[in-house]
Amino acid sequence: MQGLQALIDLLTKNRGIHISILDLSGVLSTPSTKISFDNVIHSKKFCNIAKSTARGYRACLHCKRKANQKAVNGKKCFMGHCYFGLYEVAYPIVMDERVLAIVYVGNAIVDEPKTRERIQKSCQYTGVDQSALLAQTAFCERLDDGKELMQIAEIVGDYLKLLYEKEPPRSTSYHWLVTALKRHADKAYQTSLTLKHLASIYHKNEKYMGRLFKKEVGVDFHEYCLDLRLKRAEELLQKTTHKIIDVAMESGFDNISYFNRAFMKRNAISPTMYRVLMKKDQNK
Repeated sequence: MQGLQALIDLLTKNRGIHISILDLSGVLSTPSTKISFDNVIHSKKFCNIAKSTARGYRACLHCKRKANQKAVNGKKCFMGHCYFGLYEVAYPIVMDERVLAIVYVGNAIVDEPKTRERIQKSCQYTGVDQSALLAQTAFCERLDDGKELMQIAEIVGDYLKLLYEKEPPRSTSYHWLVTALKRHADKAYQTSLTLKHLASIYHKNEKYMGRLFKKEVGVDFHEYCLDLRLKRAEELLQKTTHKIIDVAMESGFDNISYFNRAFMKRNAISPTMYRVLMKKDQNK
């Protein structure tokens, strides 16, 4: 049988729709069900722009948290507009009264005036670039209603259940939730990623996730992300001529003072001196 990623790629080929799956049980932990990180999160450019400001990011997170909670509690498929106006279907995959995962199919427009109205209102509140969001609607899927999105979600959900029943997850070096957290950190450490945000997304207790992560990885989640950000900063200092503040921002720090303190603690020298010394070593 073809893997889950092959089905997702086939259903989205040359189309504007986007499929993402939120794993709530480890169901995506087998070779046949493993999917790309782009299909674990909302990775379309529209969504990236919507999350480009602090308020926009929080609004998207709040919207996703409510959708996840509704899917887990109701155990039924539903559809509607997101905070920024795109249309999406949420399809919980239920087995033995337990929600294993939630399939989201979206990046669609079914009511153009309503989408534009929501974009205008949400951008006024969040400070997101309205013209940039409107430009991205050209790459969204236009549909008369959400029936096709629901059909696609059901197809993906049924196929995932079939693969899961055929090949349940094996024991691995990490708990599936720790693997998911590490993957988020490795791919999105440059964003304002926090354990609190991920706990709300995965519908789990933040303290439980923190204890589990530290037990299996050896450091807490914040330290793990900090290490990734500092490694990126070191790389940029060595390979670019970016200003220190730009290095900090590109590495995931939104506070230059905190960046300088963290860098000094790790390397015992300032970012500026680090760059000078690295350049001298390279020129030897």
